Amino acid sequence: MRDVPEELIRAQEFQKAGDYLLSMRLYRRFFEENTGHELRFKALFEVADNYYHARKYTEAKQAYIYFLEYCSNQKTITLEEQKWIDAYVTLTHSRIKSIHSVL
Repeated sequence: MRDVPEELIRAQEFQKAGDYLLSMRLYRRFFEENTGHELRFKALFEVADNYYHARKYTEAKQAYIYFLEYCSNQKTITLEEQKWIDAYVTLTHSRIKSIHSVL
């Protein structure tokens, strides 16, 4: 996998600082503007995870479901990318289960 782009690093820093709205915007913009990037799936996951950390569970669940749909529709990915996607899909299922216990 290539080096992590600066945009994703900044988005993660804002997420860690608790600025979920700004982090979400940066991740969403990266997802929309980098259609061929191998870390695009991660940006989409992090949009959902920002909702989760902001305790916006209904929005988080919808975003996680969208992430799962996006991942299941990917046809041309490398083995390394598939391993990362599998790990994030597992985490997504865990998050959705956690959301169900809250809602």
